[in-house]
Amino acid sequence: MWKRKEETSKKKYEKFGSFSFEEYSHDKNRFSEKAGGDIEIIPKEELKPLSVTVENRTRLIAGFGFLVLLMLLLVFRMGYWQIIRADDLKLMATSMQKVDTEIDAVRGNIYDSRMSTLAETVTKYELYGYTQYMYKSRSISDDDRKKVLSDLVKLTDEDRDVLRKRLKGEDNLVLLADGLSKEAVDKAKELWGSNVLVRTKTARYYPNGAFAAQLLGGVNSENTGRTGLEYEYNSVLAGIKGRTVRTTDSQGNTLANGNSKYYQAQDGYSIVTSIDSVLQHYLEDAIQSGMKRTGAAAITCIMMDPKTGNILAMAQTPEYDPNNSNKPYSKSEYEKFKKMSTEKQSDYLSRMWTCEAVSSIYEPGSTFKLIAAASALETGCADDSSRYSCNGVIMVNGVDLHCLGHHWTQDLKTAVGNSCNPALARVALDMGADRFYNQIELFGFNDKTGVDLPGETSSIVKDPDGLSAVDLATTGYGQGIAITPIQMLCAVNALGNGGVLMKPKVVTKIIDKDGKTIEEKEDTAVRQVISEETAEKMCEIMEYYVTEAGGTMAYVPGYRVGGKTGTANIASGGMYTSSKDCSFVAMAPMDDPQVSMLVIVHKPTRTGYGNDSAGPIVKDVMEKTLQYMGVEREYSDKEAAKAEKNKVKVPNITGKNSRKAIEILNGKKLKYKVMPESNTGKSFNVVDQYPKAGTKVTKKSVVYLYSE
Repeated sequence: MWKRKEETSKKKYEKFGSFSFEEYSHDKNRFSEKAGGDIEIIPKEELKPLSVTVENRTRLIAGFGFLVLLMLLLVFRMGYWQIIRADDLKLMATSMQKVDTEIDAVRGNIYDSRMSTLAETVTKYELYGYTQYMYKSRSISDDDRKKVLSDLVKLTDEDRDVLRKRLKGEDNLVLLADGLSKEAVDKAKELWGSNVLVRTKTARYYPNGAFAAQLLGGVNSENTGRTGLEYEYNSVLAGIKGRTVRTTDSQGNTLANGNSKYYQAQDGYSIVTSIDSVLQHYLEDAIQSGMKRTGAAAITCIMMDPKTGNILAMAQTPEYDPNNSNKPYSKSEYEKFKKMSTEKQSDYLSRMWTCEAVSSIYEPGSTFKLIAAASALETGCADDSSRYSCNGVIMVNGVDLHCLGHHWTQDLKTAVGNSCNPALARVALDMGADRFYNQIELFGFNDKTGVDLPGETSSIVKDPDGLSAVDLATTGYGQGIAITPIQMLCAVNALGNGGVLMKPKVVTKIIDKDGKTIEEKEDTAVRQVISEETAEKMCEIMEYYVTEAGGTMAYVPGYRVGGKTGTANIASGGMYTSSKDCSFVAMAPMDDPQVSMLVIVHKPTRTGYGNDSAGPIVKDVMEKTLQYMGVEREYSDKEAAKAEKNKVKVPNITGKNSRKAIEILNGKKLKYKVMPESNTGKSFNVVDQYPKAGTKVTKKSVVYLYSE
């Protein structure tokens, strides 16, 4: 190999023949061909300069060309962004500097017919805790931990185990409870000082708690209607959100010379309902007593004004508090709920939130005999001279259809009073499928009522074409047809409204925040179903049923109450089970109907029929309601003497302290209820009362105390 031979101040390199070391390094093959000369040392400066080879020149040109091309691309790229995309860049820069913030609108209120607030938007408080200092620190004793838990349970009404889990979690700052009142968080700050943190938010609040819950419905975490009226009228109640647009720096600070725009939120309108809170309380109290008395799985009730279609009250069990809608209100129901699987809990909540009066169907049983009788009278297939025999059974196409009794020969009024299955089966057969089903359609059973509540379901009514004689006969006494409770009551309302079917409604008007009416909801007559003459005859039959026949459990001395009971076995899996729906549809006063109601007792275990299951509920509510409406009693001499012994005069308690007022009422053997219910247990000044002082009521009646 070639190597450096010596080092001098002037570097010299070995040379073999006429080739230098550099030449050798560039042309090794050529050098090897000429090898063989003497070795001598020559200075570097005497070496001839090396020439650039063709290969290197090509590489240099290619590299330079690549650099030029890259520079050109960069120039064009800069030009593209600076000139062609300049406007887009400007918009992007502007958008990065702008902060667009939504401003929530205030959700409108829901009022009852007397303008008492049923739902409103309020400021609620969230309570956060620094768990390290409240609970987890080793310096905190077990007794102190127990006290923290006890105090939190009292303040927040949260489950003790849930709170313990939150306090023992990994995070130091945790949400302990939300939806609290200012009093609660003030107490928390008093107890734990800087160890708790309070934040505010707007929330939907229902001042009466578990009151008309399914009717009012509720909202989700975004304050959007989820069920009930909150869902049906969400677009009215929600309003329109506002916006604030600001120009900011990278830290979010508003720029002095930046643009700012403010778009004001438009608050939601409020709705006024036809619900009367007093009647709603009557209904809810009565069905709670009914649940204990009958051992039922559930009870559904509706009250209406038959002349306007207004829904005056609506209630069902199980009930819940819309302020905490993820569990039943009843403690016993909640204990059952906690033991359910997640799937069953979900199904339970879904049913609990559903408004059964419009979203469920049932076989009406004998209450439907009113529709069959009215249809027969209207079509001329029955009159005062019509007679129907009953020996306990009627055979239709080889099928025996039974009755509970042997009623022998009877007219139509007596047949309805006896709730005779064979008689009403014969009524239906005499009309024929076409005429009967035409009347069924006129009464509205083939259509949804159009009530302003979500989730209204459709009925199941068989087509008259191809209908068997047995199906036609059983329809005459309310089996083989499935309808909604609201359909049933609306149809019966026509009997008390001169034969006119009215469209049901809950909301009567929409108002703004100043109380100005934005929209009035008019009463809507659907159609004339039967004549006034037929309607009058049916009112007589209904009153006869309660006064002298099978509905005497709903009889109220001094008041003209009419109605009809129904008992129907519940179908499941294509067969009828032993479980029953026991119902009572009623109206009063029958000479000038002002209120109607339907009570359905679902699967009672301690009672067996509509009269003993639902009748007492009807009596309780009707008596209080008619008295509340100012309807005069007309007693017989015997009734008057008996009633007077059981009456007491309501004392004047308005203006008194609640504790003193309650003491006075107890002395008179009267019950009481605080309005709104959220004030129960706290002392307050009674600003109003119902019934008013001096009114005579039966002992153990409820007097409502109104707080500020």
